[in-house]
Amino acid sequence: MSDPHHLLRIEAHLGPLHISASMSLSAPWTILFGPSGSGKSTLLRVACGLIPSADVHFINRTPGSWQELQTNQRNIPTHLRNLAYAPQGAVLFPHLTVRQNICFATDIRRQPHPSIDSALDLFQLTPLAHRFPHDLSGGERQRVNLARAFAVPAPHLILLDEPFTGFDRSLRDTLLPRMQQYAAERGIPVLSVTHDIEEALLLNAEVIRLDNGAVIEQGPASRILADERARMLQILIA
Repeated sequence: MSDPHHLLRIEAHLGPLHISASMSLSAPWTILFGPSGSGKSTLLRVACGLIPSADVHFINRTPGSWQELQTNQRNIPTHLRNLAYAPQGAVLFPHLTVRQNICFATDIRRQPHPSIDSALDLFQLTPLAHRFPHDLSGGERQRVNLARAFAVPAPHLILLDEPFTGFDRSLRDTLLPRMQQYAAERGIPVLSVTHDIEEALLLNAEVIRLDNGAVIEQGPASRILADERARMLQILIA
């Protein structure tokens, strides 16, 4: 196993859900996997500061050392965390064009930046750059949602919550390796949430299995999801 690039410890009480999770991220792409209500999406929201009542200890490995990024979540605003985040479901500004929506999260709306055009191209949005959200399909809006995260200049981690919601299999299979290559070429690791076994296997990702807010298993997708894959194959054969 490669050396970890991030260490993350979270403690949070959110109604009936108690999250007490410690995880070491070492793969280029790591997936949070588990049943509904296990805390997957909540964990991403806590990491980016959208649930300020939670306690987070987040460490990023820089060359030759470890840099503590978040020792006290309450004191670090979300926009200063150097994270890129695409929430589940596209949340777009209706009065901004596709390009303007993508630019918004970069703090460079008034200046051209190569990451914007790269993100438009990555998600096949260049022909739609001047459209408004009400002119887009659900899948197109989700692509804008993802492009906005991938346009953030040099984040230390990209967080994606169910990134392929609204995509058919063909589009997912087209974009998935492109996204993986884009992040790998820039040395940006990805932490994503999914309930899709096939997606995890296609990514050849590291999988962290959650249940009731706790990590119960971690390892390569081929091992962690072996039983689920076997059941899926049985259903397809039957």
